[in-house]
Amino acid sequence: MQTADKKGFTLVEAVIVAVILTLLMGFAWKFYFGGRETMRHTVSQSQVQADTRIFLDYLETEMGSCYCFNEIDTEAKSFSFYSFAFVRTPLDEVLYDAAGNPRSTGNDSDAKIKVVKYEYSWADNKVTKKRTPGWLLFLREPMEFKEGDPSHFISAYSKMEKVVLRDIVDFEVIGYSQAPDPTADSGLKTERVTKENSKDAAFIVLRVHTMKDESPSRRDEELDIVTKFYSQTKMAEVANPDFFSSTDSQGKF
Repeated sequence: MQTADKKGFTLVEAVIVAVILTLLMGFAWKFYFGGRETMRHTVSQSQVQADTRIFLDYLETEMGSCYCFNEIDTEAKSFSFYSFAFVRTPLDEVLYDAAGNPRSTGNDSDAKIKVVKYEYSWADNKVTKKRTPGWLLFLREPMEFKEGDPSHFISAYSKMEKVVLRDIVDFEVIGYSQAPDPTADSGLKTERVTKENSKDAAFIVLRVHTMKDESPSRRDEELDIVTKFYSQTKMAEVANPDFFSSTDSQGKF
């Protein structure tokens, strides 16, 4: 008498199937998390780039109306400058006092213009921006800045201080002056300025190095940008010395 054949898996076959399924699941798991990590890194890197670009765009706008630099401290990783405030200031208020007498053009002159003082500094991996509206006694040596009444300025120039960049591992700033030089190929002589003669700077070179390290198992979000920012007023003074289009730092006009 014959019995029916028994069909099924042997223990060895079951172990092999389990191993194959485990490997397949492992690869699928790896691809899933690898793709998710790539997406996370891409989004985070894009955010770092966007934050830095917004910072640079605002700084470029402020520098577009830069009258002159106040202080460039490479060692302290900070710099400040004065920008024109776009408000109506009649020329006679600059040239004449309340009694109608011409203001002095010497080093003790009280001639002043409305400006906004911008200060940028780096500490604890953060870049802080400070904005102060006021008056600049531009003919004095050294120039003097006096904080103004906020009600005399539009809200875009209101006094404030806030962190504008985070995760910044390095923030380098170097100022350079320029002067006409017929012997140079470019026609200009460019020299690095010190903290003491920062007001002579025509432009700065700024390096912003961002490094965001979330955990040892994740890729860093890193961005390193070097940019030049020019003072248009100083550049006009270099290109047209002793003309009214410049800063009139000599008080000849």
